Parts: sequence; C-alpha cells; structure tokens
Amino acid sequence: MLTGSHTVYDFSEESVARLTTFLANGGRHVILETCVPRGSFPIELPHDCLVIDLRYGGLSAVRGTHPRLEGLWTQYSHLETGLARNITISQTITDDTPIENWKSEPHSMQKAPIGALASEDYRHQHNHYQNFHSEVFNFAADLNGVSIWGDSAALAPGAKSWGAFFSARSWPVKWVGYTPSNSFSYKEEDFDAALVGVEIDVLNAGKDWDKKSELLPMQLAKIGLQVVGFGNKNTAAIEVRSEDSDDPNRGPDSRRGTWHWGIMVRGCLDTNSTVLMAENGKIRRGIDFDLTTFTDGAMRLNGNGPNSGIMFDGGNGGEVFSNATETGPCLNVRIGKSGLRVWDSEGQRVLLEITDAGVRIVEPVET
Repeated sequence: MLTGSHTVYDFSEESVARLTTFLANGGRHVILETCVPRGSFPIELPHDCLVIDLRYGGLSAVRGTHPRLEGLWTQYSHLETGLARNITISQTITDDTPIENWKSEPHSMQKAPIGALASEDYRHQHNHYQNFHSEVFNFAADLNGVSIWGDSAALAPGAKSWGAFFSARSWPVKWVGYTPSNSFSYKEEDFDAALVGVEIDVLNAGKDWDKKSELLPMQLAKIGLQVVGFGNKNTAAIEVRSEDSDDPNRGPDSRRGTWHWGIMVRGCLDTNSTVLMAENGKIRRGIDFDLTTFTDGAMRLNGNGPNSGIMFDGGNGGEVFSNATETGPCLNVRIGKSGLRVWDSEGQRVLLEITDAGVRIVEPVET
C-alpha cells in the first residue's frame, strides 16, 4: 500500500495515467488543485479513496463516489438558492464500506436489528458511521469541555444566523453513477426510512441528579438539552415548525412535514419524575391556547382517584380528579382546606360557599 498523496493538476491523458498507476499501487489520497477542470472524474475511484478537491471555491474532502466531485449540492437540486461554503466533508457509504471495532481492528458489518431491543443487546448489535467525529477528554474541573461549537454571527441589520443546522433526509435516489446498482431493486412507492434529526445522549456514570459527591460542594446537573438566552429578550427557547409554517394559504391538514406529536415522552421517566417543571417565580401565563381550538379535548387526563388530577397549592387548595365506579368513571371535586367558592361572572362577589361544614348560598346584596 502506497503512503503519501498524489496531486493532480489537469486531466490530460498523461496525468490520468499517473493517477491510475498511483491508485492501482494502493494509493488512496488524491489532491485536486484549483487548475483541474471542474466536473466528473475521468476514471472510477476506489470507494476508500479520499479526494481533497480545491476546484470549487472551498475545500471539499470526498471519500467514495459522490456528486460533490462534480460540485453538486444535492440538498438544493434544481433550486435557485444562492449558496456558499468553506469546508465540505462528503462520503458515500455502502455495504462495502470498511467497518472496524472499538480498537480500530477490521470488523464485519452486522445485520441491523429491527424493532425494539433491550439496550444491552442493541448496543452490541448495530453499526455506526461517523462522517465527522470530534471528541474531548476533560480532566480539568474548571474547564468546560466543548466538543463542537458552531458560532455564526449576524453583524448587519436584518442579517440571519444559525448556530447549527441539521437535516436527516430520506430520498429514494436512483442516480446512475452514484447509486450502487444493487440499490435500484425496489419500487419507489415502497420506499421508507427511519429519521432522527438530532440525537443527544447523556451518558451519566456519576451520581443521580439529586445526589451529591463528597468531592464536590454541590449537586451537579445532567441536562439533555440546555437553551440559554443572552443579551436582549429573545422570542422562543424552542420552536417547532413544518416546512411551510408561515404559509397563510395552508391549513393544518394541507401543511407539509407536520408532526403527529409536538413533544413526546416515551418510557424515559421513573415514578418520581416530573413531566414538565417551571421554576421561574411569577410570570404572565402557564399554557396559552388562545390561537388554537381542539376537537378531542384541550387536556386529557387518565384519572386514578385522589392525587391523580389537577391539584392546586400542593393539594391544599383542592383538586379535580376522576375515579372508577361500578358504572364508569366519575368526576370529583375535592375542596380546599378553607372550602370552595363560586363567584359571579365579574369575579367580584361570592355566590356559593362549600366547606367541610356544609353548603352556604350567599344572599344577594340589596341595592
């Protein structure tokens, strides 16, 4: 196997012959200088050949047969979007992509598991490919270890900046020259793929969130996603959109890329967990659905007797809950420690009082 790299300055017959000899002798690192003509490669490259391509106004690192070698932005195919870049890393992975184990030793590709597996089984039975892998070992107690920082600054009025942009894409591509021939054997109407836009894994081998180490002065938080605002007041910490959220001509049933659940919590909390917690003192509103109506309930609760419903003041102010009876679920109101009051429509006068002592109808005030 040759080591080192081979630099290409043109695609002349002599230059291509030298490149072919380099690759045939095991060379796998090729540099395309800016003077090389743009467009497709004149020869087929080995799938593990790394090409540093300087032809398109930036640096492209391409491994395998990929449209980026033609300067193509596949994400924006046939759009008139204005584009610019600095560094692009591209690779095509197939069943022939070499796999290694955690010690960087050759490893056989495993058949990907289908369906739910216990985590101990799944961690051994799947394969991962990392196109860009950044890692930090932090042994400093006073130094924050940041593996990736995407910093984009908006420096002119109206400028727009994204600190990071991720897209997980499914696409039944059958692109001759870039799609392995054995990948054409399906009908497009049968195509499907699993997508996860971003997965954040918090691998906590330290204390539980509510426990303190004897080595430290306080408990240390373990946060899956932390959104921190700086400077002046910002709009929303988390915004969930579809691709045409701002289109006034599309209603809920005609929008593209909508979500079935806005936020889903699946099998990840224990019996002492809290689904949603706010620690902010006094603010204006809790949940605001003024601009939304519902056809199957604005809030749905599966009651299980006292302490399973909507509680006020830690239960001291009363509770609304349901429980099962012989004839079906029953709605219950548990009054507060000082009773229950029914007010007039203006919230100025009590009409009815219920306490543990009984019911009192308040006589109207004579005017």
